[in-house]
Amino acid sequence: MVQALRLGGRLLLEDADPGLQPLLCPDESGPEQRLANRLRSGFRDLMAARGADLAYGRTLPRLLREADLEDVQADAYFPITSPACAALEAATVRQIRSRLVAAELATHEEIDRHLANVSTGRLDLATAPMVSAWGRRPSGLSLE
Repeated sequence: MVQALRLGGRLLLEDADPGLQPLLCPDESGPEQRLANRLRSGFRDLMAARGADLAYGRTLPRLLREADLEDVQADAYFPITSPACAALEAATVRQIRSRLVAAELATHEEIDRHLANVSTGRLDLATAPMVSAWGRRPSGLSLE
């Protein structure tokens, strides 16, 4: 991607970093939150087993500097209690339900209970921080 940039062009990369904030419910105050966090832990285990780098997002600034970009900066977005968090959680759990059960990380009953808890809107759900990193290709003379 860096090679495709014009001189002075900018590149923005984004990736989630579940390792920075592994909990679905940062305020683990009851059984609903403990179940949610256990299922999130199971999801992370499934991702890691498939080779996902759960800490990749935090490496983006370094990778941009190593690619010789200048003015590298980064930030992270970490929503808590957004309607989007609940929608994403419900969709994710429905999508990986069979894998969670097959790996004996949860039962169908626990997943049903969790989905019901999510649908109440009473859980303070969080997503993994989304790391955004950007940099600029030097605008000096190119010898290419």
